[in-house]
Amino acid sequence: MIPVPKEVDLLVLGSGAAGMTAALTASLLDLDVLLVEKAAVVGGTTARSAGSVWIPNTRHAPASDSTGETLTYLRNALGNRLREAMISAFLRAGPEMIAFLEDNTEVAFRPYAHHPDYLATLDGATLSGRALEPVPFDAVVLGSRFADIRAPLPEFVLLGGMMVDRTDIGHLLKATSSLASLWYVARLVGRYAAARLRFKRGTRLVMGNALVGRLYHALRQRDVPILTSTQALRLIEANGRIRGAVLQTASGTHEVHCRRGIVLATGGLSRDASLRRTLMPAALCEDSPVVDTATGDGRRLAEPAGGHVGAQHASTGFWSPVSLRRRRDGSQAVFPHLVLDRGKPGLIAVNPDGRRFVSEATNYHLFTEAMFAELRARSDQPCFLICDDDFIGRYGLGMVRPRRINLRGAIADGYVVRADTLADLAARLGIPPDVLASTVARHNVFAATGFDEDFGKGSDAYQRNLGDPAHTPNPCIGVLAKQPFYAVRIYPGDIGASAGLVTNEYAQVVRPDGTEVEGLYACGNDMDSIMAGVYPGPGITLGPAMTFGFIAARHAAGSLPVPRS
Repeated sequence: MIPVPKEVDLLVLGSGAAGMTAALTASLLDLDVLLVEKAAVVGGTTARSAGSVWIPNTRHAPASDSTGETLTYLRNALGNRLREAMISAFLRAGPEMIAFLEDNTEVAFRPYAHHPDYLATLDGATLSGRALEPVPFDAVVLGSRFADIRAPLPEFVLLGGMMVDRTDIGHLLKATSSLASLWYVARLVGRYAAARLRFKRGTRLVMGNALVGRLYHALRQRDVPILTSTQALRLIEANGRIRGAVLQTASGTHEVHCRRGIVLATGGLSRDASLRRTLMPAALCEDSPVVDTATGDGRRLAEPAGGHVGAQHASTGFWSPVSLRRRRDGSQAVFPHLVLDRGKPGLIAVNPDGRRFVSEATNYHLFTEAMFAELRARSDQPCFLICDDDFIGRYGLGMVRPRRINLRGAIADGYVVRADTLADLAARLGIPPDVLASTVARHNVFAATGFDEDFGKGSDAYQRNLGDPAHTPNPCIGVLAKQPFYAVRIYPGDIGASAGLVTNEYAQVVRPDGTEVEGLYACGNDMDSIMAGVYPGPGITLGPAMTFGFIAARHAAGSLPVPRS
């Protein structure tokens, strides 16, 4: 374990994308930085995420987009919750952050070829360019330090440790019908097999793991000290300014004094049990894919100095439907149903009464908002995703892979409910059989016409992007007809907090009266989201998280020098 320094320029608490960006930026600006992480591994929830960052008008964006178009879109999406100064700071600094990291480190992004904004019918929405993904990263360069990176959720890897992204999945599904895809898959699996000779999992990292890997590699190249398994107990305040923190490590308690300040990036309050009960909807699932160390440490540390949690939110969290399954080791798998199944043709979502309640292809946040509405008076019940045999063979269902690869085990342990008829399936789920039959029959008519008269499934660019482009007349609507039928129970879940510490446009924590807590910054899920509980695009958590980590470090570097003790 590295020694705990007595004094640094900037102390960063939390090693997700926000904290690592703040620490890396500060180091590149020649500040003496210490990065502290409560867990034994780095990466936080970022390491489990898709890794998308929503930052408009970067060097990767098409020339047709503009800041004006983005502002139009955000004004339409956020309405009177839009905070002009915060949004302007994000739109100005976001592209600068991307360029700064790409020009000075091995952090690298690329635009999704086609990824519409989530609220695709609003003026100012685009079809691509605002959402970026990290370029895949070969973690073999980390050597033994590869083990420092938090692993992705087991349900998002193949063969016990091979990460795959959307491009990989496309080739895997076509491997038996395309020589090019077969060759692609052969190289992918061969590379994974070679990596397993040295490591516990594959070293080709994609999505959020790639982002964490690149940031961590850049920090190590700059010799930024990183303390893991270290808890911040309290902040040290003197003369109205945050001057340091008390840290708890395996070796004991240490005071670290900070000349320029402290950045809070501890992951937000999603796993704070008391705040989860008081701030979140009653139907929210107790289990979460958010890391269990995101227990509101930033809020706890900041409140004695005047920090406070914002209240002007459409939602206090960002949501996704989740399904639950007990793993072989006894741990609970929490699977977020983001993009792989809900929007494909041949699946419906129904409430406990057996009725559809939303477009299955809408974005996961809005889908879950609709779930909350359905379960308001029955928060102990699930909703259901239902499909037929053709669907589960072609697309999979939740934790079940396409081609029914692991279907038998999922049925055996109860994750998937199987029945030969819809009436039998309804009985097993506790749904009125006549209602479910009527729901399926009506949806099958929509499959023939291509028009969902109830919820408009597949009616905008975002939803069609989730469908199957080879399916007509609507890529998102298909019949449920081939026996047997299958169902998975789904619950309203969370993937991050929207409510957090209120800051100004420099990421400085502010008191209720608007004055800054000098020397204290917040970013990531510790910061009150600039999106105010609205979900306008993929990566609207990580994009602002990294941007305001960048802003915080620049502000700290440009602040008046604090004399060394």
